[in-house]
Amino acid sequence: MNQREIDRIIHAYNRMLENLQAEWLRLGEQRGFLDRFLAVTPSGIVIFDFDGRISLVNPRALELLGRKADTDLIGRSLSAIDSALAAALAALDLDETRMLTDANGRRLRCQRAQFTDRGFARSYLLIDELTAELNRSERETYEKLIRMISHEVTNTVAATNSLLESCRSYAAELACREHRIDYENALAVLITRNRSLNEFTKGFSDLVKLPEPQCEEIDVCDLLRALRTMFSAELKARNIVLDISADADLPLLWMDRAQMDQVLMNVIKNAVEAIERDGEIHILARRHGDTVALTVNDTGSGLDEQVRANLFKPFFTTKRQGQGLGLTLVKEILTHHGFAFSLEPADPGTRFRIEMPLRASATHPSPAL
Repeated sequence: MNQREIDRIIHAYNRMLENLQAEWLRLGEQRGFLDRFLAVTPSGIVIFDFDGRISLVNPRALELLGRKADTDLIGRSLSAIDSALAAALAALDLDETRMLTDANGRRLRCQRAQFTDRGFARSYLLIDELTAELNRSERETYEKLIRMISHEVTNTVAATNSLLESCRSYAAELACREHRIDYENALAVLITRNRSLNEFTKGFSDLVKLPEPQCEEIDVCDLLRALRTMFSAELKARNIVLDISADADLPLLWMDRAQMDQVLMNVIKNAVEAIERDGEIHILARRHGDTVALTVNDTGSGLDEQVRANLFKPFFTTKRQGQGLGLTLVKEILTHHGFAFSLEPADPGTRFRIEMPLRASATHPSPAL
């Protein structure tokens, strides 16, 4: 082999190294882009290896699954993870899309699909949170329905009550006293029922007319003391113990006092009705970093999964005479305040949790209960 041939081989080798280096650089750039994309995408993404174990999970999926580090998940199957959402995801069939609700009330569109890697199939999950979109769509629908019903009922009740009141003036024309009394009683019943119908409709109308919160710095402990006084008679009659515990140095919180009163009254009222008699309600207010967590635990009968998934939907109720508005109102108020909340089973009973962020200006501590 002469020098010319050797030079040709060296030149070809150098070109091959340059091409390999360029290819590695291109792949590295693609990998960097993929890593950045997975980090910022609002969708949760979980990718599995050939044996169905998790090989990659992005930050959004970690958050939805309630984990802080991917080391808690990598190398494990979904069925081995202690999470109701993980169990529901594990039950998804290939190419199936399903709406799921997690413990925090978030509504998730989950899809399992697959791709081919080196000639073999691997599966992955896409998890998109649609809570805001679905809530907005539902709200627009029920607002339109409520406004239409409220308009028709209010106008009809006003007109019929006016006629019924006019009819009362003819009672004196009835000669028979017994007939006159029956006539007046019948009109009174009709007028009362009309007013009840108007009040019933007003509950729906108030929901869609909920004003924006008029926030100010509020002492949470003062809120809780007022609730204790408000419910004391009913709790005593039902033999239910209300225990309130709060950190001594809780700062003032930025909220609408009247609206948060409504929230806590609804939550405690539901807890009382879930217990019925002979039980306990524990309210705890604790500071965790930049938030104050308020939890209401009751020893009632608890909630099954189907009921819990529907509780915040308008018109859904488990009560015979209920309108299905209480928790819908709670949801609207807390959402407008920007407070995260969840309703989940406890042992025993149910736990309602509200997380209220602190404001820089709300620094004055409140006295202990």
